[in-house]
Amino acid sequence: MVRKETLKEQFSYLGVSNVPEEVLGKCEEICNLNGIDEEELVEVWMAFSVSQLRGADPTLDTLVQMERKEFGKKQDHQPQPQQQSSRSQENTLVIYVGKESGSDAELEDNILDSYSSTPKAKNKCGRYDDHTPDTRPARGRSPRATFSPASFSPTVATPSSKYRARTNKGDAVCTYGEKCRTTDWYPENTEFQLVIQLPYSHMPSSTYYMFNQLRDMARVLDEIVYHLGQEIVSKFSLEEPQAVNLPHQSQFVGVGRVCCDSNGRLNAKSIVLESFAGKSVPMDLSQVENFSLFPGQIIVVEGENPLGSKLCAKQIYSDASLPFPPKPSLSTEENGPMQIVVAAGPFTQSDTLTYQPLQDFVEYILEHKPHLVILIGPFIDATHPHVVEGMLAETFLAFFEKIVDGIMEPLKKLNTKVLMVPSCRDAHHHAVYPVPPYVLRKQYAKLTLAPDPCVVDIHGLTIGVTSTDVLLHLGKEEISQLRLGSDRLGRIAGHILSQQCFYPLYPPAEEINLDLELWAKYASLEVMPHILILPSDLRCFIKNLNGCITVNPEHLAKGLVGGNFARLEVSCVKGDVNVSAQVVKI
Repeated sequence: MVRKETLKEQFSYLGVSNVPEEVLGKCEEICNLNGIDEEELVEVWMAFSVSQLRGADPTLDTLVQMERKEFGKKQDHQPQPQQQSSRSQENTLVIYVGKESGSDAELEDNILDSYSSTPKAKNKCGRYDDHTPDTRPARGRSPRATFSPASFSPTVATPSSKYRARTNKGDAVCTYGEKCRTTDWYPENTEFQLVIQLPYSHMPSSTYYMFNQLRDMARVLDEIVYHLGQEIVSKFSLEEPQAVNLPHQSQFVGVGRVCCDSNGRLNAKSIVLESFAGKSVPMDLSQVENFSLFPGQIIVVEGENPLGSKLCAKQIYSDASLPFPPKPSLSTEENGPMQIVVAAGPFTQSDTLTYQPLQDFVEYILEHKPHLVILIGPFIDATHPHVVEGMLAETFLAFFEKIVDGIMEPLKKLNTKVLMVPSCRDAHHHAVYPVPPYVLRKQYAKLTLAPDPCVVDIHGLTIGVTSTDVLLHLGKEEISQLRLGSDRLGRIAGHILSQQCFYPLYPPAEEINLDLELWAKYASLEVMPHILILPSDLRCFIKNLNGCITVNPEHLAKGLVGGNFARLEVSCVKGDVNVSAQVVKI
């Protein structure tokens, strides 16, 4: 019940005192007519007064104006008493829960009913009775709700028409190896049990990040320059490096990090070589025939610096590639080749959260039964329009656990092992690089959770994986001059191996929250991997880079349409690793 004393109190809270009785009576009338309490009325009045009356005190005339403006439409559309119950239900917040119904027809009818203004009832035969002809289009494939979240909008669970209309599913867009022509991509021995091992020094899920101090960051940068510089000098049998910013009358060897002299993009005129303790010198590349440089790259330079003000480079060395690990103990002579399938997120199109490509990928796994599945985030893309707009009616973590369960439960009867790698774009996870492993409340025997980046060991076979689009980031910053031409994608991917780092770019791209100490500790390569997985928005490829099979499978979903995934067949005979691979349309 609305009371005048409460109205006076609410007005006084906002600095309005001595309100006349007739004004309080009018306020009481407005509250009773519109079903609001004293506090809400005073808040509406203050908003109206500030915006329309420059903060004037309430009077009978101004209250009438406010009532007409703020509550007029509501009163005009006031429902009749017999309609009140149904209208009140329509005004409540509706949450759309993706769940599987008894049939596709029932699910589609329920969805269409949510848009219908005329209620319909089913007859004894289960049909709908109404007096209007059914002009709905023929029923197609209804949305599969295995991965659909609870949401505040039905569009979240509406399947993508462009994805369903695709005609290129299963087409191979990229092929590597002679066996691709003869293999059927089914394992010869589905009972073979893989053992996935992460290195003891891998990043734990409980890692603390962003505790860097400036002196520690400077120390890390100097250590990287010294370590990689010594490796390059030793590999090419060069002289001992000397200070780059001091005068040298004869040719000498210097080591440092490639930097830009401004905040702009790197070019041949803006290169600075930064050595230890921040000592730097501009570098002239006019006498270098071939180079491929990017910010953060550790290089060794042979050149001259007669005045100490500019280093005139003659030759640049940047290759610090590591050797392969000992020959794998894995032998495929008895069990047949190992089948590996790789897919990288996003796993749903940008106009829906039905995760149709992921559902199709799970069906592919159920049919082909590979030995290992590598799933690379993001699983809930923080840049997805529905996520950005706050359409989900459940927490990101709960939705992610639902996705994981939807993947693992159908596979529990298979011998397939699953490796999950996170992404800094995951809405439910840590937005830092390197990224710690996922944490799940439910455990799965055949699921391994790894950090990003990671190197896993499978009976001596090493596979390096990262979810960060390092190829795109390097491609935007790299400058090159090559007389004989070069394969650009292979060259960019080769920087990762030659710099012994999954993300050698420094400073990083704007969207990467780099923890410098963790980057130096967990993003470095300790051996040359046999297989390197680098998902990217750049064109897919499979390349042999000095014996390392490097694969860019792109993403399982690309905008409004489906994307690609990769499948690999690995054979190992007497320690020799042979890989055949394809990138296939989902």
